[in-house]
Amino acid sequence: MLTTLFLAWVVATSCMTGFSYLFSTLLNENFKEPVLLTDLLGKVFNVELPIWVGWVVHYLTGILFLLLVMAAYSFTNVSISVQWGIIFGCILGGIGIFMWKALYKLANTDPPTHTRLFHLQLIIAHIFFGMAAIGVERFWDAYLKMWL
Repeated sequence: MLTTLFLAWVVATSCMTGFSYLFSTLLNENFKEPVLLTDLLGKVFNVELPIWVGWVVHYLTGILFLLLVMAAYSFTNVSISVQWGIIFGCILGGIGIFMWKALYKLANTDPPTHTRLFHLQLIIAHIFFGMAAIGVERFWDAYLKMWL
């Protein structure tokens, strides 16, 4: 269980982040969550922070989101499927949008990016997160568990 959780956390958060970096590059916008988090948290605490702080906060948020997905599966008793990965991804994207809005309000600053596009990117990125988490769980159950 812990191995699956760890793999799903790292893979899902990395897939989401990879999408955000690719989307940022393609649209010439900054949708890079670790960079934005470092900047925002620096403004909240009125200090200059190293970039690794944003990465740590981003990955810690990823584990919390993954635990939310696991809890939802446990309490709803639905089967793990592509459809539910997309649905949970959309829900997590909505939670992410709310969290970003709260952070910008707390930092008393406006988003440095195109807001609607950033929100759309967050929804899509979290769908990648949900799908990757499900992919790891399915791959683990089908192939890897027998080797460990």
